[in-house]
Formats: sequence, structure tokens, C-alpha cells
Amino acid sequence: MTKRLLLVLFSFALVVAACTSSDDTTTTTAGVSDTTTTTEAPAATTTTAAPVAAVCPSETGGGTVVIGTTDAIASLDAADAYAVRDWEVLKNFGEPLLKWVPGSADQLQLGIAESMPVASEDGLTWTVTLREGLLFGDGTPITAEIVAAQLTRLLTISETGPNQVGLTLGNPYVDSIEAVDDRTLQFNLPAPIAFFLQLLASASYIPANPATFPEDELNVFPTPPLTGTGPWIVTEIVTDESMTLEPNPNYHGDQPKVDRVIVRQFADPQSMALAVQTGEIDIAWRILGAELANELGEIDGLNSVVVPSGPIRYLIINHVLEPTNDPNVRKAIAAVIDRDELSDVIFGGAVDPLFSQVPPGFLGATEAFEDLYGSPDLDAARAFLEASGYSEDNKLQLPVWYPPEHYGATTADGVLLVVQQLEATGMIEVEVNAQEWGTYVGALTSGEDYPVGVLGWFYDFPDPENYLQPFIENGGLGTMVTAKDGPITPGVSEELLTLLTASRIETDLDARAAILEDLQAVYADEVVTVPLWIEPEFIVYRDGICGDASLPNPQTLNIGGTMEFSYSVIGTDGS
Repeated sequence: MTKRLLLVLFSFALVVAACTSSDDTTTTTAGVSDTTTTTEAPAATTTTAAPVAAVCPSETGGGTVVIGTTDAIASLDAADAYAVRDWEVLKNFGEPLLKWVPGSADQLQLGIAESMPVASEDGLTWTVTLREGLLFGDGTPITAEIVAAQLTRLLTISETGPNQVGLTLGNPYVDSIEAVDDRTLQFNLPAPIAFFLQLLASASYIPANPATFPEDELNVFPTPPLTGTGPWIVTEIVTDESMTLEPNPNYHGDQPKVDRVIVRQFADPQSMALAVQTGEIDIAWRILGAELANELGEIDGLNSVVVPSGPIRYLIINHVLEPTNDPNVRKAIAAVIDRDELSDVIFGGAVDPLFSQVPPGFLGATEAFEDLYGSPDLDAARAFLEASGYSEDNKLQLPVWYPPEHYGATTADGVLLVVQQLEATGMIEVEVNAQEWGTYVGALTSGEDYPVGVLGWFYDFPDPENYLQPFIENGGLGTMVTAKDGPITPGVSEELLTLLTASRIETDLDARAAILEDLQAVYADEVVTVPLWIEPEFIVYRDGICGDASLPNPQTLNIGGTMEFSYSVIGTDGS
């Protein structure tokens, strides 16, 4: 899952206090330590691409802006979509109840909600009032009944979907959603949680237009026009080639600054880099890689900027399939990985080694894999393998899978170096398999195939919970640490679920940090996943394209710690 690095943590008391206000914007609390606070993401890496100021005049030139990407769409149904590109599109033709201020990762503002949600005294019920007079892009009135029915799809229909977003963002946190009257929604929770408002800002909580997305079935690749609650209408989709968006005249807020956005899909980063260099596209966004981005930054007329955030890369380890159902095999893999070598050899030091699934900067983040395995430790890896009967004469046969086109040009090189590290034990023989993303992601995350696979992750909401829970509960996106219906897999420590639940409801920050530290230690001992590195994201755009100077991070066209790209903030200087 490519998902969706900044700590933004609500304590329950703070959330209730913030939500009793009628202000349009609330600022969340961001903490790195007891003595340090931050409103920006920890730097994912260093880069030679210099930040630039991109400031549009008050009246922008309109016209058409062309964005390039190598990232394919997996689903455009909010009850199913679970990848960064999917969510980007959804958040441009749709809008959730709350949304992040473009460029920030610590400021929530109103979306289609009229005021900030209000929690009951026990934290089990949240009430949300919709704006008056809301319309979908096709002119259909939006009522609380429609919104409740559409959001309930998250809890029900998506259980059968390939990405199972409802099992990640729905069922662990929300029991039911109901309409109190025409404009009032009520969310019923199984237990109070510290980060509920952040959930309401996720793409999964965008009410879909029932004319396109029926309550009882998914519509993964709907036919345009796609009209929703957001500032854009998707007017055309050419499969695997392009998507066109035009302003939604029924949007409740400000209209976009340009007349049209076209998103073009490229087969590889090199082709996209050439296109932005020649002016075929105006913006190159996901996924270029540090080397290409820095080269483009040296060209007159181009601006290359690192986004203040970054996804992680890791190995999904299936706990049910052979041979990784053996704890010794999983521990041997964890002990082998040399993250510094991966960073230096494959990326020239442009990525940061990652020693826990929870990245640095988040509450309670540790280096659990380094603490436990001291990797690389080939002697320890051999000892784990010997304990399960493997030897140089009886080698572990280990299939490793990856999607060659999805994460950029360095993916294959990184996988091959991991393979070399595994085989350096002299007791592992790796079978490397490449699979196209559309097939790969479904097979991997369903747990039906691939004992070891490469994935990337970017948070659904900026809280350490979202770096742990998706890989533990409800099948664990292919780890199979738990079954789809929740029970722990035999042989796996029940501490994982116990600590996860305790962390979710703990509202004291120090106490929660301690629980998270214990949870990461158990996570590493069980080898739920194997974290590898944090990879930076870059955006490259031509002179004349600009962001909104009144919002955070205009130099990245207002892409901030949440890595959300709002096409409405894009402007041109008229040149």
C-alpha cells in the first residue's frame, strides 16, 4: 500500500476542547519530545535541490496545467481506494467532513462540515453538522441521510473489496454512522480514541455520489463524469494515459485558480523527467527519485523541491504461508538487513535508514529492530536458521516479490541488494519475482500469495497508530498476524493486540508513548514487517507555476506533511 512524517497527536481532552469551538480551523498538537514541538515534518533526507519561492499574483492566469505522474490508479471508490494517487484524485473531486489546510499537517479546517465536530462526555459519540445547501457536482442535494448511507459503505461493502479500507479505517474505530436529521450526523465509537478528527479528514470519509457509487456494490473504475463534494469534476479518463479535471460550479467554497488540470501517466520516471524538461508537462509529481529530481533542479526554468514528508519502504512478511510462518525464518530476515548499505549503495545516502515501522518524530518512536537484532548480524541470522534445520547444504528457499514499476527506478536495485544480503548468510536461496502493481497489491495484501513482498506506506492520518494497526488487525494487509475477522494467528503473541488497544484509548501522552515503545519491541520480536528506509518525495515544476503564498509551503505548491496535493491552489503567473 502506498500510503498515505509529522507527529500530529490529539489527546482526548484537547480534541474535545478544540471541537467545542466554532472556529473554521483547529491546530493540532505536534510533539517530538517532552521539550520540543514542531509544526513541520522531520526531514526525510538531504537534497541539493534548493527550495524556491513560488508566489502567484493575486489574479492568476487561469488556463490548463498538466501534471505528470508514474503512479497508477488502483481504485476511485472511496470505500475501497487505498493508495496515495487514488486518495489524491478523491480529495480533488470530493471533500470529507474535515480537511487539512493545504501545506500543513497540524491544521484541520472545515470541509463539508459547518462547524467542528463535538464529542459526548464519554467520547463514544461525535456529532457533526453539515453545511447548508450542499450539492454534489451534478446538482444533487446532499443530506445527512445520503452522507450516512455513503459513509456506512466504509464499514460494510469494502469488507469484500481488494484493498479492504473499511477494515483499516472503519471497523476498528467506528461502530455505526447515522443521520439525526437532514443536516446532522452521529458517529458511534466502540471506545474513545485520541485521533478521531483525523479520520474524518481522510479520503475514506468522503461521501460519494450515490448516482455513481451504489450502497451495495463497489464501483472501482467509474465512468466519467465523476461528481462529488469537492472543487473539481473528473470529466475524462483515458485508461493508463490521462485524467482531466474541470472546476465544479456547485462547490461550496472558492473556485480553482486554473480552468483545467490534466494528469498524465508515464511508464517510468525518465520519461516524465524529459516531459517536464521539454514543457510537455508543467509539473512532475511522484515518483522521480532523488537523482533525477536533483538533475532537473540544475536546469534553468525548472524548480525542484523536496516535500517535507516521505513514505517508508518495508518488507511485508506473511505469518501464515511457508516458509515465513516459521518465527526463526522471520528473525533471520530481520537480522540480515543492512539499512546503511541500502541507503549508501542504492540511493547515495539520499534515504534515511528505518529501524522501526514507526518513523522518527512520532510519539514513542524507537529503533526496535536495531535494538533487538543489531542488524546486519549474519552470525545471528545463521543461528536462527540453524535452529529450524537449515544449513549451507539445506538452504532456505525464499520467494521475494516486488512491483517493478510502482516505486520508481531504484526499486529493483534495492530488492536485488536485499537479496544479496539474504544470500550472504550462505543458507538462503532467494527466488526473485516481479509482478505488475494491479495484480501484485491485491494478492499481497489479501495474504493469499507472496511470503515476502516489498511495499511502501504513507499514513492515512498522522498518528503512530497508523504505522502499526494496519499491519496487525484484520489480516494486517498481508502479514496475516490476525485473521480477517480479527482473531490472533496461532503462535503470534497476543501482546500485539493488547498493547495496540491500550495505546488507542490512552490519552496521557507520556503513558501512551511508553505503551507504543513496548508495542514496537513486540512488533520487532514477532517481525510483523521489516522496515527498510524513509524515502523523500520531490516535486518539479516549470517557471510560471505557483502555489498559494497565504498557505504553508508554497514552494512545494502547498504539498506539506500530509503529502496531499490540492489542485485548487495551483496558479499561473499568466506567462
